[in-house]
Amino acid sequence: MAPEVSRKFDPKFKNAGKQPGLQIWRIKEFSVEDVPKELYGNFFEGDSYIILHTKNSNAFDVHFWLGRKTSQDEMGTAAIKTVELDDALGGLPVQWREVQDHESALFFTYFKNGIKYLDGGHESGFNHVVDKLENFKPKLFHCKGKRNVRCTQVPVVKESLNLGDVFILDKGKDLYVWMPPESGRLERMKGVQQAESIRDQERAGRPKIHVLDGDWNTNAEWWKHFGGKQSVGWIKSPYGGGQDENYWLDKTAEITLYRCSDSSGKLTVEKIKTGHPDAKSLDTKDAFIVDADIGGGIFVWIGKQCNPTERKNAMDWAAQFLEKQMRPKWTQVVRVLEGAEPEAFTQWFGNWNEAKKPVQHQPKLFQVSNESGKLHVEEIADFYQEDLDGDDVMILDGINIIYVWVGAGANKDEKEHAKATAEIYLKGSSQLPNYKNMRSLLFH
Repeated sequence: MAPEVSRKFDPKFKNAGKQPGLQIWRIKEFSVEDVPKELYGNFFEGDSYIILHTKNSNAFDVHFWLGRKTSQDEMGTAAIKTVELDDALGGLPVQWREVQDHESALFFTYFKNGIKYLDGGHESGFNHVVDKLENFKPKLFHCKGKRNVRCTQVPVVKESLNLGDVFILDKGKDLYVWMPPESGRLERMKGVQQAESIRDQERAGRPKIHVLDGDWNTNAEWWKHFGGKQSVGWIKSPYGGGQDENYWLDKTAEITLYRCSDSSGKLTVEKIKTGHPDAKSLDTKDAFIVDADIGGGIFVWIGKQCNPTERKNAMDWAAQFLEKQMRPKWTQVVRVLEGAEPEAFTQWFGNWNEAKKPVQHQPKLFQVSNESGKLHVEEIADFYQEDLDGDDVMILDGINIIYVWVGAGANKDEKEHAKATAEIYLKGSSQLPNYKNMRSLLFH
């Protein structure tokens, strides 16, 4: 039985999902406005957004993105408008809540050049991005990440710089991509791509791009914004940090299944089981929360016979659950509907294919680096052969075989610890019920 949906939704969503691809709206004064396509990938830290990815006429992913400085009113409006978009699409989408700096790997696949965080919010209007080039005030962007590159606007001061990351100085008619010696190859590539995106998409090809590589410490035009060349020796080394060696063990911590109800007028959450959940426990008449801990996020599963109010309240339930459990506000939240569950959800159930609609599990690719001094892991969604990075260790989970690919440019520690890293992954992933079968490691 298909979920009952309302016919009332924002007129801005009239053409939503008509064509495959991406559509983005920004929340403004309790309503939504279309984001110009040339600005896709730009997000104001003070705003909330709705992102629709249409695969086909029956398959959609809806993400609502919350900037770290967005208001409670905008967050609430984003949630309401997401429900309206859900109605406009027949109640079919998988819903993802994305919080700035903690976006999902799937989210990044929509923005091949990375994403850019800008100061301000809707009160500045889109002209804050598409500024007139006359009297342009310089902006500085800090580009961080291996594959999932985030470019965050930071103050144009020497204290913002470090020797391990790429920075873009945007002067309107000129774009400077600064590549200090300890920055990574992929960050350099993404930095240039982001500068090209600013030039070609936002400013019709007018600016000139200057890549500062060999002259990173001597370029006078760059350094005049940071106290002159004498500041070079003051710039700090890259920050340490990143995930530690327990990344996969944390990700596969014990899972808890809860049944949700608001029949009394107040949300009640009943714990069903701790440990690997049973797919047969999911009742089509009810809603459930699957808590996969910090590494895996939480999922709100809505049965086909749930009423429209329960479907609309799913994300609000998730927020209440996170608060009661004292979990970080940035915890990944995904709402899934019975019959349209993504693999990110079904992987936690050992008997899914026997109890529910069979799901074909897909290979997963991870990039592993200890460039910062600690193990850092990034999942690469929707990957291709070109995503293999010669500077790092890559792990391909081929379901029955774990492939470990050691890049020629990987550093000594990464090469020496590649096997141990893969064994940690194998130990962690083997805790997932769908991966209890015999798995082996194969090195390249």
